[in-house]
Amino acid sequence: MFRVPALLLSLVVTATLAPLSAQQTPKQRPGPFLIFGPVHTIRDERATFKNEHGNFVEAPRTLVQTWEYNEDGTRQDRTSYAEGNHVYRTLDTYDPDGRILETKTFRGGALESRVVSNYDDHKQLIEQLTYRPDGSIQDRLVFRRQGNQREVESWAYDIHGNVVAQIKTLNDLPARRSQSISISPGGVSQTESSVIDNPDGSWVRTEQSNGRVKRQVSADVQGSEDWVLYNKDGTIKSKERIQREFDSHQNMIKETHLTATGDSADFTPGYVAYRTITYFEKD
Repeated sequence: MFRVPALLLSLVVTATLAPLSAQQTPKQRPGPFLIFGPVHTIRDERATFKNEHGNFVEAPRTLVQTWEYNEDGTRQDRTSYAEGNHVYRTLDTYDPDGRILETKTFRGGALESRVVSNYDDHKQLIEQLTYRPDGSIQDRLVFRRQGNQREVESWAYDIHGNVVAQIKTLNDLPARRSQSISISPGGVSQTESSVIDNPDGSWVRTEQSNGRVKRQVSADVQGSEDWVLYNKDGTIKSKERIQREFDSHQNMIKETHLTATGDSADFTPGYVAYRTITYFEKD
């Protein structure tokens, strides 16, 4: 199965964080995730809601993921869980300037994949290779830059070295627009994402698939988002509202998801995510 790496997603997806002035913004940890300050550990838990006599109450929390950083953030260890059981572990290694060098993924203690990043003489990322445990190449990404344009081309290979899927993404940074063409045995598909920034700091992202609007996301300056998903005929399939809370370092510590069916304004709780964060102490 072809997997789009987090770095590629970070090029085409607008992230959300609480409002900050440039002077207040804490230093971000290396990587595509919005983690700020001297974070040491993170514990992600999730709780669904159940209806008891007409009232929605939280069910017990379940562990989703744990993170651990070394002091300068160049080594990051993430472990994901399902139903309380360890599913896979990811080790990321960065250089002192925050550039990703290698990512190793383990499942059941065994190496599942290894991603190696290559840079040019100007320290610009030019290639990422994903290797299987036997050393064969599973995925290859090539990064090209020309002015304000960014192009990412990726190929997925079977165990015999044959190309089984290909994606080409073009990012127009000033226009806040990206376009992707995907070719696979299932056919050819085209997606497009565009972002409109408002003067008050809020933004709206529209995602299209094969010429039709698939999803629209609007975010306010407080970090909350409203998602609208559309059916193929253009009618609204469902809505999702995400409300976030942040700590003093501007890291998300609580995220509540509410859903509504169709064009209804009647939102009901879906689940809530909690994030417990510890920080390295400053001298």
